[in-house]
Parts: sequence; C-alpha cells; structure tokens
Amino acid sequence: YSFISMIIIRLFSPTTKIIYHSHSIEYEVRKMMSSYFITVITKKLENLVFKYSDLATAVSTLEINKIKKLYNVKCINLKNGISKAVLKFKKKKIYNFEYLIYSGSYRYLPNKLAIDFLINELMPKIVKKYPKIKLILTGGGCNKKEKFLINVGIVPKAKLLNLIYNSKLMVVPLNKGTGTRIKIIEAIAINANVLSTTKGAEGILLTHKKNISPIIAKKKDFFSIIDKIIKKKYKMHKNIQLKNEYLMENITRNFFKEKNVKDIIKKN
Repeated sequence: YSFISMIIIRLFSPTTKIIYHSHSIEYEVRKMMSSYFITVITKKLENLVFKYSDLATAVSTLEINKIKKLYNVKCINLKNGISKAVLKFKKKKIYNFEYLIYSGSYRYLPNKLAIDFLINELMPKIVKKYPKIKLILTGGGCNKKEKFLINVGIVPKAKLLNLIYNSKLMVVPLNKGTGTRIKIIEAIAINANVLSTTKGAEGILLTHKKNISPIIAKKKDFFSIIDKIIKKKYKMHKNIQLKNEYLMENITRNFFKEKNVKDIIKKN
C-alpha cells in the first residue's frame, strides 16, 4: 500500500515531498505472520519505500538501528505517543472487582502467544491463591472460556483507558513484536501500573528506579511480582519523566525542530 501510494504521488505530483513514518518494520511483521513469498516481496518493497522517501522516520532508536542495518537508510526518531486530549476519560470504575488486563488482538501472533501464556499458565496460579481476581482481554479474536476470563472485545479508547487505569496491573508477557507498544505508553501516561517483559517494553525509554512502572521482568517471575502487588507489598510510584517524554505534543514539537524536517518544509 505504501509503495503504490508513493508511485502514484511521484507520477502525479512529483514536487510533493514524502515523509514516510514507519510505525513498525513491516518486513519483521510479515516474517511472523505471512508466507516466505510475501515476506520476500515485503522486504523488497519496504526497501524501496525507505530509499525513495524524502525523509523516513522510526519509533525508537532500536528501530532506527534495525532499519539502517536492513536497508542502509538513516531515519529520524518520531516516537509513538499519546495526546493530552486522549488522556481525558472517565475514571469511575466499571467493574467492582480486582483484575489484570491485556490489550491486543488475538489474531496477531505475538498477542496470541502472550494471551495463551496468561490463560494457560499465569492465571491458573493466580486464581488458585486469589480466586476472585479476573483477567480482562480487549482487542477481540479470542473465544476461550474461563471463569476468570472477561473478554470485552474491541472497545472505544476512553473505555480502554478507564479499564487500564482501574486495573491492578496491565500485564504484557510478549516474546515477539516490532515497533513500540502504544498500550504501554498509554498506561504510563495515565499513571497505570505495567508489568512487561523486556521485549514488550522494547524501544521505550525506561527509568531505572525501583518500583517505577513499567516493571520489567522475565515471564517466570510474573507470578511472584503480581503476588506482591496484590498483597500491597510492592508500592508503585508515578513515572512522571516518561509521561512527559511520550506526550505527543512534545514529540511533534521536537520533530519539527529537526534540521531535515525544517529543510523539507522550507523547500515546500
């Protein structure tokens, strides 16, 4: 789609400057989801899109380095973020019980693996000790039935933020993935608690202080950490530094200060 769009723009509006924003590396997504043929074609087309854009961006330093290695193209960092306007949501609890939450479509392989871990391995241990705690899933695609499972499907942004805000913890046990997880950024911005693997928080700037969200841990340690949080023996602190870092207003302001961006605007 991006490649075809670029061709059309080049043909019918050759003076238009193209800034390509890489939300994730499409080739890496296709490696997880598609056939070998589609993966190879994707890599070739993505290479052309990066090389023939006037400017290309990526969502983290990690992605910038990957793109440089794959396509020998230098990108500008344009992080994922969340706008102040989106942060306005009703905070009154929808559910009057404690719950963990995971957000992501079950149809996407990294989410499927994470959800299977939560349902088959983690939650049985938790409900054995804390029978009343639930797991809420958003994003759709999962039809599994368990007493501890509440599957709300795809929900509006305001409701999603409410659910994350009022959760005991947002859990992100990802082993695969590309780009940066916008849901973690959203959770940080609303001062929710997040427990993630290193892969889940990949590309997100981390504050290396104790008891600051997101907590980064191996999946084998998730139960013991959740146990401490439920017992209130693990006091969490707000991550103000990261909240400011990932406000979209700040991100776009800094982006337009970049020399390459200013040069393109001047030329137009």
